[in-house]
Amino acid sequence: MSKHPRSKRQRTGPPAFGEASEADSPSAQNNIPSSSALSTRNISPITVPALTTLCARVFVANLVNLSKHERTWKPTRRRLKALPDALVPKIFAMLRASCPTVLNNPFIVAYFLRGPSVVLTNDLPDLKESTISAIPSTVPGSTLSQLELAGFDKFPDSRFASTLKPFTSLRVLVLRGCSKVGPKTIVAAAKCCPLLTVVNLSYTSVTPASLVPLALACSHLEVLKLAGIPNWTDATFAKFLAGVALYKDFKLQNLRTLKLRQTSLSDSSLHPLMSLCPSIRRLDLSFTLVLHPLLLFQSPNTVLLEKLSLTSTRVLSNDMLATISKLPQLKTLSLGALGERQGSSAAMGNASALTMNNDSLVRLTDILENFQHLESVSLVGNAKLGLTERVDGALLDFISRVGRKCKSLNLAGIQSLRSASLAGLVPDTAEQGPPQLCSLILNHTNVDDEAAPFISCCVSLGTLGVGSTKFTSAGLLPIIDACTKLEKLDLTSCRGVKVVDRRRFFEVSHYLRDIGLH
Repeated sequence: MSKHPRSKRQRTGPPAFGEASEADSPSAQNNIPSSSALSTRNISPITVPALTTLCARVFVANLVNLSKHERTWKPTRRRLKALPDALVPKIFAMLRASCPTVLNNPFIVAYFLRGPSVVLTNDLPDLKESTISAIPSTVPGSTLSQLELAGFDKFPDSRFASTLKPFTSLRVLVLRGCSKVGPKTIVAAAKCCPLLTVVNLSYTSVTPASLVPLALACSHLEVLKLAGIPNWTDATFAKFLAGVALYKDFKLQNLRTLKLRQTSLSDSSLHPLMSLCPSIRRLDLSFTLVLHPLLLFQSPNTVLLEKLSLTSTRVLSNDMLATISKLPQLKTLSLGALGERQGSSAAMGNASALTMNNDSLVRLTDILENFQHLESVSLVGNAKLGLTERVDGALLDFISRVGRKCKSLNLAGIQSLRSASLAGLVPDTAEQGPPQLCSLILNHTNVDDEAAPFISCCVSLGTLGVGSTKFTSAGLLPIIDACTKLEKLDLTSCRGVKVVDRRRFFEVSHYLRDIGLH
C-alpha cells in the first residue's frame, strides 16, 4: 500500500489532552514569524512568592508530563476537582499563558468553569460555542462575580444573552470583541445582573438605545467601556439621551471610568452625556469628534479628573491647554497626534493636520510642571514637535521638567526627537535623584547610541521601546547593564541590531559579557 492514502487518514483535529505539540516549546514561540521584535527577560522578585504561587508554577510546568500516564493522571484529576474555587482562576490563567494547546474543550468544562471568576478568550484554540453554553449549568450562579468572554466574533447575540441569566451576583462583565453582542445580551444583563460595577462592551454591536435599560438597572456602575462600536453617531446616540430623559433626575451617579474611543460622537452628544456623570474620573475620547473638551467639564467635580485621552482628535492647542489647566489632579494624559481624526490609530501620520508644535509644548510644560500626581504622558505621533528646534529646545525642556518625573512617557513617532533632547533625563542636582520612569517609548524617532548615557540613568526602567531608531547593539549594551530592572526591550525594525538578535537581545548581551566582548 502506498504511503499517500495513509496520510489522508491521519487525525487533523485538535490534539488530545496532554499531547505535546511543537507550538508548546519555547523555541517554537521564539521562532513564530512576527513583525514584532520584543526581547524579554524575567527579573527575580525581591520577595519570596506565596507558597500557593510556587505550587501553581510547579503544577503548570509539569502538567503535560503528569497527563501522559494514567498512574499519575488519575490522582491529578482528582486533586484538580478538589482544588478550592478561589484558586481555579489563577491556575487556569497560568495554563492559558504557558500551554494553551492542551486546554481542550472537555478539560475546560470539567475542571475550570467554576470559582469566582471565569475568563475565556479566543486565543484558546479548541474553545467552542458549547464551552460558553456550558457556563450556566456548570458555574453556580451565586458564586460568579466576574465573567470575561473576549474576542468571540462568530457566536450569536442569543448565546451570550442566555449565558448571563443565572448570574444575579455578577459584578464584572467583559464582552470585548464579541462583535455580535447586541440588544438581547444587554437586556439580559439589565434584568439578571443588577449589581454590575464594571461593563466592557468595546467592539460589540450594542446600540445606544439598547444601553438604556442597563444604565437604569445598574445603579452601581463604575466602569463603562464602549470603544470601537460601529454606528455610534450623534443621531443614534440621541435615542439614548431621549430614553434616560424620561426618568427625572437620572444620573450615572457612580460612574468613574468612561471609554468612548473610536466612536463618532461630537460635542453635541458628549456634553449632555457628561452632565449625567458627576463622579467621572477617567475619560477616553480618543478618535472621537470632540472639539471643545473644556465645555464638557463645567461641574466642580471635574477638577478631580485623573485620566484624559484626546489622542487623534481635532482639538486645537488653545482648547487643549485651557482644558488641562483646569485638571490639576491628572495622573494620565494622552495627547497623541492632535489634529488628526480618522477613527483608528492607523490614521496617524498626516503631519500637515497636526496642531501641537513647539510653542504649545512649552505652554503645556508650564502647566504640567506643577501637577503633583502626574504619572503617564503620551505625545505619540505629534510629528511637528522638534522641527527646526535648538538643542536646548521644547522637547528637552519638557523631558527635564515633566517627563523625568513620570512613570510612563511615550514619545513615539516624533521623528525630530534626537538624542540630545534626552539629556533632560539627567538630574541637574544630586537632590533631584534619578528619573522615575518605568516605561519609555521612543519608537520611530531619530535617537541613536548617543542617548545611551541619558537613558542609563533611568534606574527604575522596566520597558524601553527603540524600534525603528538608529540604535545599535553597542549603544544598547550599557543601557542593559545600568537598568537592572529592564524586562522588555522593543527592537522592531531597529536596523543597528541583527535581525536574529532582536527577540533575544538580553541573551546576546549575557553571552557577550561571558566571553569578554562586553
